[in-house]
Amino acid sequence: MARNPSPRHSQMRIRIAQLAAQFMAEHGIRDYALAKRKAARQLGAPDTHSMPGNDEIDAALRSYHALYNAEDHRLTLLAQRRQALEALRAFERFQPVLTGAVLEGTASSHADIEIEVHADASKEFEQFLINEAADFRVADRNGRHGFLVYSTPSNIHVTVLPMSSLHAHARARQEGLKRASARQLERVIEEGAA
Repeated sequence: MARNPSPRHSQMRIRIAQLAAQFMAEHGIRDYALAKRKAARQLGAPDTHSMPGNDEIDAALRSYHALYNAEDHRLTLLAQRRQALEALRAFERFQPVLTGAVLEGTASSHADIEIEVHADASKEFEQFLINEAADFRVADRNGRHGFLVYSTPSNIHVTVLPMSSLHAHARARQEGLKRASARQLERVIEEGAA
C-alpha cells in the first residue's frame, strides 16, 4: 500500500523538478534522467524517492519558459515548429510524425526537432538523405537507428522505425505517447498552442 509523501519529500520533488527544468532550458540537457540526477546532487537529495517524473519536469519547463522568457520561447518554438513542418513535408513518403519537446511545447533553443519515419530499412532513408544532399550523421538514440540532420534553427533527429510499427501508433496514442502528422502540426501552429 502506497503511503502519502511527507511535505518535505514533496517539496524536494518540486525543487528537483524546477532545477532539472532550469538545466534543460539553460544548458541544453536533453536527457531527463541526467537533468534529475544533476539537480538532486546539487540540492543534496540522494533519496531517489524524491525524483520527479518526466511529466513533472515538463510542467516545470513550461513554468520556467513562461516566467523567464515567454516571448523568446514563443518565437523559438514557432520557428522550430515551422521547420518541423517543412521536414515532415520533405519526408512525406516515409509517413513521418513529430514527437518530443517541440511538439510538447517544452523545447528550448538547444532542443533537436524529433521526427519518426517509417521505412523497410534505415538504408532507404539514408539514401534519401544522400540524394537530397543533406548534411547528416548516423545518430542512434535509445537503441533505435536514426540520423541527426544538421539544420537551422534546430537540428533534426530522425528515428527510423520499421513499417510494421505503423499499426502500433494507435495503441501508443492511447498510452499517452504524442505524435503529430504534418496536418496535425499545421493545426497546432495555426492555433498558436504552446
